[in-house]
Amino acid sequence: MLNRRRFLGRVLSVGASVGALGLVRCAGDAPLERSDDGLFTDRNEVILYDCHAMALYFDGGLGPKTGVIKVDYILGNAPVEMEFWHGHGGKQHRFTLLPEHYLQIKQLKKVTIETTQVDGHAHKLFIDFNDSRWRVAGAKPIAVPLGLIRV
Repeated sequence: MLNRRRFLGRVLSVGASVGALGLVRCAGDAPLERSDDGLFTDRNEVILYDCHAMALYFDGGLGPKTGVIKVDYILGNAPVEMEFWHGHGGKQHRFTLLPEHYLQIKQLKKVTIETTQVDGHAHKLFIDFNDSRWRVAGAKPIAVPLGLIRV
């Protein structure tokens, strides 16, 4: 049986711990999750790194890197036009990142985009922020708010 002093000591100890946890989480109600780097984020954001877009060959094989997709583009949520890795006769294939692509990226989905036509043909490329193989070397983690996502 606990005496009154020990009982009150335990109650105060538990109360102080609960109060401290409440202060730590007062910034938001969403539960915290740990990223691959050990960073904590709430479920209202995702941690992303600048990423290489990867060309795909006609047979579905992996082509070369074809541009850096910056997290700033996703945060800006505006169309960004980029050059593909090659062209023909001085005219480059191009592709455009759109807000609907950013939405898929925030959901950590792989995005496939087709380039403009040059010399009678187009190419495909993909962007996969969920696979660290395509991460730009030395890229810093950036928290990206999810906002309202329609699934």
